[in-house]
Amino acid sequence: MKKSLLLILLFGYLVSYSQEAKVPYAWLAGSWVGDGFGGTSEEVWSEPSLSGTMMGVYRHHKGDGSLNFYEFLTLDSTGIKLKHFTPKLTAWETKEDFVHFELIEFTENKIILKGLVFERKSDSEMEIRLDLKNGDKQWTEVFKMKRK
Repeated sequence: MKKSLLLILLFGYLVSYSQEAKVPYAWLAGSWVGDGFGGTSEEVWSEPSLSGTMMGVYRHHKGDGSLNFYEFLTLDSTGIKLKHFTPKLTAWETKEDFVHFELIEFTENKIILKGLVFERKSDSEMEIRLDLKNGDKQWTEVFKMKRK
């Protein structure tokens, strides 16, 4: 009886804790589609786990509709880590390597990372800004995304 009561109390605490411990970037969860890199960008993010980690996938189609590449992503309190893959699922990065966008700040409507910003414009729209560099050329690629 004592064990059952303890389990019920523990379960109640966990439920109330998870409802109170809001993940500031949980708004990102869901399916998104938009433009970027001269084609179509699609991104899907899971709901945050109890630890606050989210996982995501991205795919890009060129302007002619052909598949360009994929990404597998994780988002947590340290930032975003991702790996790129070709349409045949060959990784761009080596086995141990990945791209890391370090966390700068989370706000109610922004995920600010070093070189990457996700900004919620409304419940159904967001803008992603990615800083890029190729030799001496630097620019920001802007993705206008809508929730599916």
